[in-house]
Amino acid sequence: MKKLILASILSFVTLLSCSIKDNTNSLELTQNLDYESLSYNEIGGKSYESFKIAPKIPKSKEERKAVKVTYLMTDDEAHQSPWSGKMLLFMDDLPQKNVHNIVFRDGGKLDDSSIHYLTAGKDPLKVESPSSFLNDNIKEVQSNNPRVFSRILEWAFDNFPAKKRYLQIYTHGGGVFGIGMDANQTDLTGKKLPNEELVTMITPQKFAEGLKQSLKGRKLDMIYFRACLMGNVEALYELRGIVDYALASEDVSYSKENSNLTMTKLFDDLASKETEPKELSYQMAIQAHGKTGAKDGYTTFAAIDINKMDELKSAINVLSLSLISGLKTEKDAILSAYDAVPTIQGEDVAEKSSENMRDLWRFTAELDKKVQSKSIKDAVQQVRNAQKKAMIHEKDSFGSSANGLSIFMPFRENLKPDQGMYKFLNNGYLNRRFAKDSAWTKFLQQIPSK
Repeated sequence: MKKLILASILSFVTLLSCSIKDNTNSLELTQNLDYESLSYNEIGGKSYESFKIAPKIPKSKEERKAVKVTYLMTDDEAHQSPWSGKMLLFMDDLPQKNVHNIVFRDGGKLDDSSIHYLTAGKDPLKVESPSSFLNDNIKEVQSNNPRVFSRILEWAFDNFPAKKRYLQIYTHGGGVFGIGMDANQTDLTGKKLPNEELVTMITPQKFAEGLKQSLKGRKLDMIYFRACLMGNVEALYELRGIVDYALASEDVSYSKENSNLTMTKLFDDLASKETEPKELSYQMAIQAHGKTGAKDGYTTFAAIDINKMDELKSAINVLSLSLISGLKTEKDAILSAYDAVPTIQGEDVAEKSSENMRDLWRFTAELDKKVQSKSIKDAVQQVRNAQKKAMIHEKDSFGSSANGLSIFMPFRENLKPDQGMYKFLNNGYLNRRFAKDSAWTKFLQQIPSK
């Protein structure tokens, strides 16, 4: 049995110190070496690799304007489980005429991993729509297992034909570290999984692979990340070729009526009206009210065109190479720009899980202000132009500190060899596709610790 090691050595357990108190959706992050070592196609682990589902819910041959899957990965001991139950009751009573609306919910109990085909009920106190466990005698699953995630989406997209395909996912998010948590991780007999199969979060590459396998060559028109920190370059880059648009926050997010209920209804309404995905993303991003702060659920929010992420990666690659070269002549200026980028919430209140992802736009602004090299300045403008193309809409309440996209950018004191971020940079981070496809990794590896 391999040992679980920390990919991120955190001073506080985020789930306890922040999620319960502030209704945020992030989590302490742990790396499982067994899980990281699985190939792209082997995403289920020993217990779930051959897992299939067979819900006792009638399938449909009727093509509708959209099929929308809401994946409530909310098996926690804090606010998400009760909130997801409230969301399911709320969605159960919404009109469903033009949209195939499928909801999977894994709450905080040991027997509540169920799937629902919404049919517009009338009783606000109970779910009246057809509901089922995923399979006979399986009442609990590891919902943050990418194979489970993939099978549920596959079943929905295969059996409910539609012109557009959408996904809303409500869970804890970790950006570059991954997405999704599950407090009760069991095998298919209901027993706790062995340590080597426990997962704190689905890594970005396995989340994308799960999506890819479920879509079978099709594309997801838009994904709404109702989760913290997913407005992140590394996480979104993995979605190229399988998703057109994404809605996400680069900061922690909050479970509020607007973010959990109002925006869910707006999503359904716009899909029902056959709103084009780009316009739908734009309207949803406006409703997030990112500029007004946490009272509506978001302090930052953006709609992102995933098809533009390749151009952004290429621009960051050019900048990275320019910075590596520039360290020979303008080291102090580059390090000054690097150090000047604050955490998105500010150093006094930022969660430890989010302080290692900092705003890309702010970094390029600091570089443009501090360096003299023409090649670096030209590369900075190339990145900023590419980011502008990728952003459909962005609002935040932090001024210049947040502009829609974060990138893995640990504080230099966290890059000492005995620190968790140093270990992650030279281990788990290397599995991220962005790390493989760009020179950003080499730039970070050449940044001296502080």
